[in-house]
Amino acid sequence: MRKMKTAFIVILLLTGLLLPVTEVLADLTITPTRIVFLDRGRSAIIELLNITDRTNVYRMNWMEMKATESGRYEMAPIDDKNPNSVGKMVIFSPRQVTIEPHGHQVIRLSLRRPADLPTGEYRAHLSITRLAKNALRRKQDPNAKDISMALSVNLGFSIPVIVRSGKDRDLKISLSSPELKMKGTKPTLNMDINRDAGKFSSYGLVEVYWKPNKGKEQKIGTLNNIALYPELQKRRVNIPLDQNPTDGKIKVVYLGKYESEGTKWAEKTFPIGK
Repeated sequence: MRKMKTAFIVILLLTGLLLPVTEVLADLTITPTRIVFLDRGRSAIIELLNITDRTNVYRMNWMEMKATESGRYEMAPIDDKNPNSVGKMVIFSPRQVTIEPHGHQVIRLSLRRPADLPTGEYRAHLSITRLAKNALRRKQDPNAKDISMALSVNLGFSIPVIVRSGKDRDLKISLSSPELKMKGTKPTLNMDINRDAGKFSSYGLVEVYWKPNKGKEQKIGTLNNIALYPELQKRRVNIPLDQNPTDGKIKVVYLGKYESEGTKWAEKTFPIGK
C-alpha cells in the first residue's frame, strides 16, 4: 500500500476571547477589536499594524459565528438569501493587503442600512487571515513511492461587527451561581451572567471586590471583553483572582464599555467563610 504523508493548512482563529489589541497575537495588532454601528452610524475604520520584521499579506472575509455559554464560538452557515445580514449591509475595503514590516493599513467599513430594517441586533465576524508564504505543495516524483505535502500555516484573527437598529430598553442582566475554585494554585471565581429580559447584547468587563471581616474592600480580579450575545440566555465566566478570599464578602460588578460606557449591567454581593 502506498503511504501518504499529509500536512494540513491550519487556521487559528482567536475569536472566543476577543483579546485587547496588544494581546491579539505577536504578529498583528488590530484597533479596535469590536465595531458597533448604532442608529446614526454609517462608517468605521479598522487599523492593522504589522509588528513583525517581515512583510505579511492579510486577507479579509466575513464569517458567521455563534457564541456558546463557555464564551467560545461555533461556526454557522452564511445565509446568502438574507438581505439583512451584516455581510450584505456592510461593505469593506480593501479585501487583501500587503503590509511592510512595522507598517500599518486602514480597512474602511461602510454601512448601507436598509430603510425598513427591523429593530434588532445583527452580527457577523470579520476574519483577518495572514497568508502563509508558501502554499500547500504536492511533491510529485515519478520514482518515489511516497506522496508528501509541504505544510503552510495561515494565522487568523476575527472581530465582531454589529449593526443595531433601534434600542433595547428592556435589556436586563443579572449575576448568579458564584463559585470559588482553585485552578491549579490560583483562585478563580466562576459565575453566570444571565439575560433576564431583552434581545440585544451586553458588553463590558467584570470586576471582583473582596471585603474581609477585618479589613478594607479591595479589588482582587478583573475579566475584560465579556459579551452576552442575543443567542445566549446565560454565559459562564471564570474570573482569575489575585488573592484567595477566606472570609467576609465578595462583590461582583459587570460594567459596560465602549458604546455602553457608564452602564452598570449587574451587581451581586455574597458572603464567604464563617
